[in-house]
Amino acid sequence: MHENRPNSRFGADVDYSGRAGRHDYVVRARHRLLGTTFTVAIDGVEHDPKAEEKARKAREGTDTGPQAGVDGADDSGVDGVEGSEADGADVGAADGDDDAAAYGDGDPGADGDDLRFTLQEGVTTLRCTVRRPREDEGHKDAEVIALRTVGLGGAGEVEVRHGFQHTVLVPEQGSPSAARDAKRTAHPTRYALVAALTKSARYLLPLLGLGALFSGLLEPVEEWIEARLRPAVEAIARATEPPREWIAQLLQPIRDLLAALLQPVRDLVGWLLGLLPDLELPFDVPGWLVDVLFAVIVVVVVFSATRRGLQERRTKLESTKATTKKVGSGEPGETADGDQGEPGETADGDQGEPAPSAAHGRAEQEATEPTVADRPTSGP
Repeated sequence: MHENRPNSRFGADVDYSGRAGRHDYVVRARHRLLGTTFTVAIDGVEHDPKAEEKARKAREGTDTGPQAGVDGADDSGVDGVEGSEADGADVGAADGDDDAAAYGDGDPGADGDDLRFTLQEGVTTLRCTVRRPREDEGHKDAEVIALRTVGLGGAGEVEVRHGFQHTVLVPEQGSPSAARDAKRTAHPTRYALVAALTKSARYLLPLLGLGALFSGLLEPVEEWIEARLRPAVEAIARATEPPREWIAQLLQPIRDLLAALLQPVRDLVGWLLGLLPDLELPFDVPGWLVDVLFAVIVVVVVFSATRRGLQERRTKLESTKATTKKVGSGEPGETADGDQGEPGETADGDQGEPAPSAAHGRAEQEATEPTVADRPTSGP
């Protein structure tokens, strides 16, 4: 949980949680208008991807730096190498202590997961690729955490892509992101219509005559600028006229050759077009009708895509909540990516031993007890 949340229109700190595939995610995002930062807990292990990658690159640079310095000192024959090595060791130890205090013990695999991260920062979107260790050596790209800040920075969305599927993480209750999701998913038709009209406004404004109005207002300014620049443009044209004529004469044979080569193609296209029948409508179609139909098509496409996206997001949010609830209660069920979990299967995919039932125990007991025929008889 974040403390002292701003919860304003220009910034919000929100926790997003859910189970993606076989891993539990808790993303603590700090949405801002001019940038988004986050930390993430994967299967209970806290990570600061930006700080960890920076520390790892610094450690790699420190590992190669002192050795190169010692080799350079030996080649140049400078005295006092032992003192410089001691100073370098003290500085390296201090840096190592700082890294250990900030990121565990300073090793990438200190917590046992050995994860690495790759960040791609955009204006409103931040993508973090989780790189997991291979079986032999090295790391491979696994999941992709996508954070998106909407509006002026007061809310956002987080999803985890794994393979060809993606899981929507659920924002915590009472946060601006949760309120935004509740409003949008409760009324998908309304928000889809608003998005469609906003998207098609760029095509509808010229039809309303606003473009002609603005062009009329700016016409005096354009004439004034043209009058000031005309002498300079004419002078440049007169100065460059001889070189342009010389280049045109030089390229004239090439243009004639290309025209001769393309003439059969032009004749073939003209002959094919002549085979098509002439289709004429019984009525005239005004030019503005094409523009209106184009705007209507844009509205319909954007409306359908936005409405479907909101409905799909609502379904995924409910699926993530149900999966998290089942995993928290220990009940077997489907994972976030739709895989059916087996009873006794752990989060790492290991198959646990099923508990023996009472009937199975009684059967084993009866099998071990001696029968009446096998018991020794007593008496003469």
